[in-house]
Amino acid sequence: MLEPARNAHPEPMSPPVRTAGPRPPRAPLWRPRLAESLDTGVRRAVTVIRAGPGWGKTALAASWAGRRAATGPVAWLTCEQRHNEPAVLRSDLTLALRTAGADRPPAAAPRPGDAPAGRGPLTGLAGLPAVTVLILDDLQELTDPGVLAGLTELLEKPPENLRFVLISRAGPGVALHRLRAAGELTEIGAEDLAFRVDEAAQLLAAAGRQLPAAEVADRVRRAEGWAAGLRLELTDPAAGLPLELADPAAGAVEDYLVAEVLDAQQPAVRDFLLRTCVPDRICGELAEALTGRPFGERTLEQLAHANLFLERIGTGRWFRYHPMFRSALRHRLAVTEPERVPQLHLLAAQWHATSGSGLAAINHAAAGGDWAFVARLVVDRGLRIATSGDRVELLALLRRIPADRCGESAELAFCAALRAHAEGGAAAVPSHIARARKLLTGRDPGYREVIGLALDVLECGVVIRARGDMPGLVAVAARILDDLATLRWELVPARLQYRALMLGHKGAGLLWTGDLDHAERFLWAAASAARAAGVPLVEVSALANLSLLVFLQGAPGTAAEHATAAIDLARRIDAETRPAVAPGYLTRALIEAERGHEAAAHESLRCAQHAVGDDPEAVPAVMLSLVRARLLLDHGEPLAARSLLHRAPAEAGPHLAAPLLDRLLALGTAEADLALGEPAAVVARYTRGPAGPALLPAEQICLARAHLAGGGLAGGDRARADHARGDHARGDHARGNLGVGGLAGGDRARGDLGVGGLARGDRAGGDLAGGAEAAAEQLLARVREGSDRSAAVSAWILTALAADARGHGTRAGEALSRALDLAEPDLLRQPFRRFASPRLLVLAERQQWLGEARGPAHDGLLAEITGELPVIGAPAGAGPLSERELEVLRYLPTVLTAAEIAENLGISVNTVKAHMRSIYRKLGVGRRREAIMLSRQLGLL
Repeated sequence: MLEPARNAHPEPMSPPVRTAGPRPPRAPLWRPRLAESLDTGVRRAVTVIRAGPGWGKTALAASWAGRRAATGPVAWLTCEQRHNEPAVLRSDLTLALRTAGADRPPAAAPRPGDAPAGRGPLTGLAGLPAVTVLILDDLQELTDPGVLAGLTELLEKPPENLRFVLISRAGPGVALHRLRAAGELTEIGAEDLAFRVDEAAQLLAAAGRQLPAAEVADRVRRAEGWAAGLRLELTDPAAGLPLELADPAAGAVEDYLVAEVLDAQQPAVRDFLLRTCVPDRICGELAEALTGRPFGERTLEQLAHANLFLERIGTGRWFRYHPMFRSALRHRLAVTEPERVPQLHLLAAQWHATSGSGLAAINHAAAGGDWAFVARLVVDRGLRIATSGDRVELLALLRRIPADRCGESAELAFCAALRAHAEGGAAAVPSHIARARKLLTGRDPGYREVIGLALDVLECGVVIRARGDMPGLVAVAARILDDLATLRWELVPARLQYRALMLGHKGAGLLWTGDLDHAERFLWAAASAARAAGVPLVEVSALANLSLLVFLQGAPGTAAEHATAAIDLARRIDAETRPAVAPGYLTRALIEAERGHEAAAHESLRCAQHAVGDDPEAVPAVMLSLVRARLLLDHGEPLAARSLLHRAPAEAGPHLAAPLLDRLLALGTAEADLALGEPAAVVARYTRGPAGPALLPAEQICLARAHLAGGGLAGGDRARADHARGDHARGDHARGNLGVGGLAGGDRARGDLGVGGLARGDRAGGDLAGGAEAAAEQLLARVREGSDRSAAVSAWILTALAADARGHGTRAGEALSRALDLAEPDLLRQPFRRFASPRLLVLAERQQWLGEARGPAHDGLLAEITGELPVIGAPAGAGPLSERELEVLRYLPTVLTAAEIAENLGISVNTVKAHMRSIYRKLGVGRRREAIMLSRQLGLL
């Protein structure tokens, strides 16, 4: 059926025997890597160079043979149709060897196993005097079974000192499997012959064309290393055009491909090639749909075997034409049969729609100009594509729909709404959806329900969620989930994708309405459904929201794992800057802030800002403000933080309804109030008015702090607040109370502690200070025993400070130790910095000194608090102690802190710490207690 591609011009009668290699190109390019392959190959029995026309097979062999001839005979025979006669082939092969000077000694005895005289193409050639290479070019011309059988026998049992190089456009008809199994075969294919960038640069330079390296690389990519394509472009008048404007198959390249490949085929093969060039990739079933003939898979395999610029993609069922050959075929089809082009595109669109390839179906339908069909495909599959990595390509297709056609049907109006959303014009989406619903009047009820469902799904995610109406989002998502359960599968091709989307929307809505337990279940379900439905962006969104939820529950370690999973998945699908991943970046920023990594927190915040874009949804926009406010509080700028929190809801728009977000805003404002010395405002916010929902752990911490500040047990707060108001709160001493982290994990342990109950409890107290202290202890006790680890750390720190203020040193030490135990696994540092005060520093230094005998469990955290970093592994005998170091050493056995030692000696605390580190280094110890013990042994104490 298939003819090898060759020159279609008829040959003259009685042609001369071509027993010499062709003349190499005028400016031959020596390619060392391929020459080395040939040098290695001729050490074995057979070398095969196999590729389509124009890959430089003959030029390579000719240039190599010219250099090889100096070291031994190289015979050359270009095969022709007449060589299918055994006698002619035998005669010409003998002549080729004789011409190359490879005469054998006379009357050489045949070896055992040689072909009998008169049967093989080279009978009785044993005993060649030197290693001889025989090059057979255009081997595809040999088709006679008898000739091929004889040549196979000769290759498998070659005469001594004879090596073969076979050059063929198609797979040679001789059997090579035994040689391949025996390791006697070297194969050089198109992938080896393809020009690399450096080789192409040399080729172009030899032709007088000096191009920038980037343009050379572009040309190599476009030609895929095809030598003829690179050379022919140099002679094309359009070769000087920019690559994006030039037709890769125009002019000389197309002429060559048509003459050498297309016109050399039988009519049925030419028709197959022209019909199947329309799609970018082709498989057997699609080929059958386009040609209307069976055996598509077999025909493609035959074309690929014949090296007709067709190759299989990987190991699957898909094939692809070389891009230059595909362009040449498409141009020929458009010139000769223009009416067939749109028909083939629509056939391809129908096949892809049936097989589930939505984007390819829409692409072909648009190329066929059937905009009604495009719109139906977008309704069925557009939302899935819009949430995938193909979003940009879908938008390009939507832009091709003529604007004046968008009002013709509900489907086209849906396309206009989806395009407006993709382009960032969210304000226009509701009007397009309204117009689409109006156009549904009079349509078939069954299909009207399908289009209405698609409109509801689009409105749910693009309008309701974007505006921040979280209760509305939960209600609409729940209704759509119910509708999906009743619709038949064949009516809603994107049913699985819709379900994953709605589970994610409902989970997000439940999160921001404060129903965290149900939100967690729906977000997990959304992540699983998205993975099953093949919509990874929905999975990214679910995991990112889940990370934020878990952080708010007070589990920063687990939250970090979810955030990393979301960000890594977004990176794999090239969605690092999509809004779906923004909650993951925000969670990471909050976690880094809790760990005291300010630079990392700001970097994550920057990534979140980039992800939400210039026109963010309402809830992410407010969350950005919340995280910024958290960082401002940690940096000692409560005035700026409070101002930012006051502006955030108004900037989010009038439709924002997110109860949990409101509580977070109020909590952030309360922390700013505490930092500014206004605890009464915090108490009023959480205790006055009608009873409300149970306080979250972070709210309980904030209120407990306010009670302690009002009762005189947190006197340092007033000093810090005065300092904050005096210089805009720059510095550690004006920091707030607790981060946004740790909000809801203790819900199960809250019991019935509500807002109203606290007010009544306070009013029932006797002494005002005692009542405030009791209220604070009641709040802290609940948080300490709850599951919110982040809030519990703060609760234990406050407990330690309160116990220390009452003179209960043992209780204070135990409470600080519990705080350290909880903080260490999640690397929490910021809570200790937020409560920075002289008494906390004293407690930490005393804990460090007392804990040395118990091991290094909290060394890192305590050292960060006190600034006293232990020196581990220092060699002993690093020098004698100085006089000042001996003075400091005498204070080490006491329970005085570094600050107290500094006060006694009249020097700075930093100087004392420097002397202590020097003492540790010189003594070769890492701890204060070890320094004391060794100094006593040495008589220094």
